[in-house]
Amino acid sequence: MALLAVGVLTLSATAAGAEDLAQSDPEGARELAEKYAPIMMLKAQAAPCDADGEPYGPMSVDVLLGNPEILLRQLGTGNPVIGAEPDASELFGLGEGFFLDFPGDALRPGCIYEQDYRKYNQGRPAVVYAHVVKQADKPDRLALQYWFYWYYNDWNNKHESDWEGIQLLFSATTIAEALAGEPISVGYAQHEGGEQADWDSSKLERDGNRPVVYSSAGSHASYFGSALYLGRSGSEGFGCDNTDGPSDRVDPDVVVLPDSVEDAADPLAWLAFEGRWGERQGGPFNGPTGPTAKGRWLEPVDWHDELRPTSVVIPAGDSLGNTVINGFCGVVEWGSGTLISVTTSPTRVVVALVVLMLALSWLAGRTDWERVAALPLRRRRRAGQIIRLAATAHAVAPRSLLTFGLIYLPAAAVGAVIAAVIAITPVIRDILGQTGGASGIDLFLSLIAGGIPHIIALVFVNGAVAAYLDRADGEDPLSAFDATKLAWDRRRSLAMGLLRASAVVGLLLLTVVGTPWAIRQLIRYQFMPHAVVLEDLDGRAGLARSSALTGGRWWHTALFLSLLNGLVLGIGLGIGIMLLVVFSQIPLVLFSMLITVLFAFISPVLAVALTFLYGDAIAERSGTGSAEPVAIGVAIEGLPA
Repeated sequence: MALLAVGVLTLSATAAGAEDLAQSDPEGARELAEKYAPIMMLKAQAAPCDADGEPYGPMSVDVLLGNPEILLRQLGTGNPVIGAEPDASELFGLGEGFFLDFPGDALRPGCIYEQDYRKYNQGRPAVVYAHVVKQADKPDRLALQYWFYWYYNDWNNKHESDWEGIQLLFSATTIAEALAGEPISVGYAQHEGGEQADWDSSKLERDGNRPVVYSSAGSHASYFGSALYLGRSGSEGFGCDNTDGPSDRVDPDVVVLPDSVEDAADPLAWLAFEGRWGERQGGPFNGPTGPTAKGRWLEPVDWHDELRPTSVVIPAGDSLGNTVINGFCGVVEWGSGTLISVTTSPTRVVVALVVLMLALSWLAGRTDWERVAALPLRRRRRAGQIIRLAATAHAVAPRSLLTFGLIYLPAAAVGAVIAAVIAITPVIRDILGQTGGASGIDLFLSLIAGGIPHIIALVFVNGAVAAYLDRADGEDPLSAFDATKLAWDRRRSLAMGLLRASAVVGLLLLTVVGTPWAIRQLIRYQFMPHAVVLEDLDGRAGLARSSALTGGRWWHTALFLSLLNGLVLGIGLGIGIMLLVVFSQIPLVLFSMLITVLFAFISPVLAVALTFLYGDAIAERSGTGSAEPVAIGVAIEGLPA
């Protein structure tokens, strides 16, 4: 107990030992705060209630005070209302058991928070709060903090109110010294941590002395640039923060705050409120506490020293690595939404899960999962039998499938080079900067960088796998290398078939109303590589043959491909997300390389399954019987015959 008492006295002495600079030199504090007032860059909103933009801005808490629609509640049974339209004096000195409650449901916001924000804040200027402070045990450092208050946090951890901010650190002991010099470092708060930069760092954008802050849409985390950022920890946040342009510039007014307020009549008496600035909820959805409850309020240097030197930027372009990263962002967002649904409507979630399980069980029961012979290729097989054959392909023919998978690597390399060229080309950078990466131009460039090389590789691998499996039961079986060479010999026909199919599907998609027909044709063209390689057809004839084979089997083919692609993509995303989270420090370049290798390993399974589906379609046309069940197969590098 004696040691505890000494510790408490020491902490009290430390807090009390620091000079309140805003009170001892109010004019200097205001001059310093206005000199370095931040410029806020907010993601532009196309229209009211547009979820892709930032509807809120940094505002004054005075909007809440005396507002008849804001309630003050006390934690307890039913969280009783203590009063409405609380003013600063009523918040003064209230502890953790109290909280403000806004109109609306924090977990089901709809557009009410945005509408109320616009109503309450109409005609008012944007505001940031400045706090000049020295840490008691670091007297040679002076911190200039800017605190941003936001009405609602519309991110994965939805909650009413949000307090964010940045901090400038000076090598100074007085405000006068800070005014005579310049900051040595700046720190931007991001979730539970943040990022720092030297004052002369190239990544810090400034307008004269004023740092430019890019606020992430929804979460309001502060960043140094316009980009998509990846978070995999409490410090970074868990999910993706988006500061992409186009952005709206906001020049806020500055209100200087003291270290503490001792008088309930002070207009800033709300600073002594220790409760929650928003609706009480569980876990991450709880309303936040105010600035004085944060450790960095009086210990700015300690906080600053723990900031990261960088944030993880998700590079532009379409790549397998980006697919996994975007999948991770989507999974986190979905998980947050699911947690909210469980909290607000547990019965509905349970019913949905039961329906999903029944649907999956029904689908699984609609086919036959019995193990059947892989050869000959042209034999009737049920969807479940084909999936089972494809699932065991790596186990029984590892060398061959790895050979086919290697075809994806140069395609990925070409995509990476194209993406790099796009990223460093000034004209393209300017176009993307103006469009904010949210236009058809960005989609087109991403397709060129990653999508087209991947599609070309996919078509070629399908042809090579088809040649390999077709000759596997003949007198002159092909090795994986020879099968790849045979597909290469048919490259002109494959290319013409792909170009023609892309033109047809692309033109239909451009008409918008032709989208259903585009999807129809996309499914009908799936067997083009097989027809070109195995039936020695040109590209146009290969497309016609593929269309004929899917005639009367369109829904069967579409459902099978959807299920198979979902399984393979799900496995790839699952492994990739696990790598992304477990190895959180891995550079994104290395991560993208690992993901490319991973997909090169599992993607040939798609080609194996599609080839067996082609064989099933041929057999149906010719009346060939179903494959016989097998117990132990004859090996063609392990394939059951």
